[in-house]
Amino acid sequence: MTDTALLSVALAALAGLAAGRLWAAARLRSGLGEHVSERASRHLFKGLQHLTTGHSDLAVGAFLKVRRNHPDSVGVALALGNLLRESGQVERAIQIHQRVIDRADLTRREHANALECLGMDSLKAGFIDRATQAFQQVLETDPRNIAAWTGLAKIQEDERRWLDAYHSRTRLARLRKTDEGTVLAYLQAEIGRDAAHTAQPEAAERAFRHALRLSRRVVPAYLGLADLQGPDDPLRAIAILEDLVATVPEKAYHAFDRLARLYATIGEAHRFTALCERLIQQDPQDWRARLALARALRSDSRPREAIGLLTRALEVNPHALIVHLETLRALRDLGLGGPLLAQYVTLAETALIYADPHVCSVCHYRAGEILWRCPHCHEWGTMVEERVAPTDSRR
Repeated sequence: MTDTALLSVALAALAGLAAGRLWAAARLRSGLGEHVSERASRHLFKGLQHLTTGHSDLAVGAFLKVRRNHPDSVGVALALGNLLRESGQVERAIQIHQRVIDRADLTRREHANALECLGMDSLKAGFIDRATQAFQQVLETDPRNIAAWTGLAKIQEDERRWLDAYHSRTRLARLRKTDEGTVLAYLQAEIGRDAAHTAQPEAAERAFRHALRLSRRVVPAYLGLADLQGPDDPLRAIAILEDLVATVPEKAYHAFDRLARLYATIGEAHRFTALCERLIQQDPQDWRARLALARALRSDSRPREAIGLLTRALEVNPHALIVHLETLRALRDLGLGGPLLAQYVTLAETALIYADPHVCSVCHYRAGEILWRCPHCHEWGTMVEERVAPTDSRR
């Protein structure tokens, strides 16, 4: 078996994908080829088995045995280094990949593959400058290298270089031939937010509108565009936010505070009440619309009406601290509970717990608010409201 084929088998397994595992197993069943000894084939097969069962330490041991049988194999060395990196042994991975790069007998493709692996090692180790340099060198040799573009885009996003990241992601979309409109829209929204923060309203508006052309479901683009329009043209800002509510009703709550202020600005506060009532009618499980309406009622000195809405919201989501807090505030406004209740509300408002928990649907990272990009797995648009089913006290 050639280095390239062996590397492909190993990397397919290291990817952890079911398709990759099946493909690797098929290649193994059909024979590894004349360039790999029977003993090495046996160790490689065991290593792949250990990978599929999650025993990375045993897999490392098996790949080390493969390497002893084929010490000059570039593919084996790169695959072993990648496995070490994924199992947390980044320093060893860097050493192995650097030794491969230092070899004088590499082809251009092998050198690019080794640089790509070293870039991923450096990225995981936090050596951002080294990783950037490695990925750029890979792209000089192989401008279509998807892994290098992916690593470079991740670095650019982590460094908040949104325009560079947008260009890298655009190139990736072309290479993969996939629709990356949502991710590109989030990046345009970030470009717009930066422009707005640096007093460049025209550039910000262009970016926000570009984001919405790419994807109508990217909430921060609506919010940013409405914030630009709000001071001078509240009616236009209202129209933008109402478009958000109509397009992405499950994310309508992001517009509630802004809409309440804007409706009040134009002297039509009743429209916010009508909006919340309409959302509740459309989705009786929408506890956030009930919470928003309860807040509006309480601010209008109608805490008793607010209590009814909050009680229903708690029935839908009894684990949301923000609903409990609003309920306690309404009870306080009714004069119930006295100083003890007031003290409890004060303590609860400063508690270090998640008042409105959101969780990443990819890596399960938990945050106390919506984040457009997960800080753990770095995916865009994956944070969703964390919902825990109500407990059944009868059990």
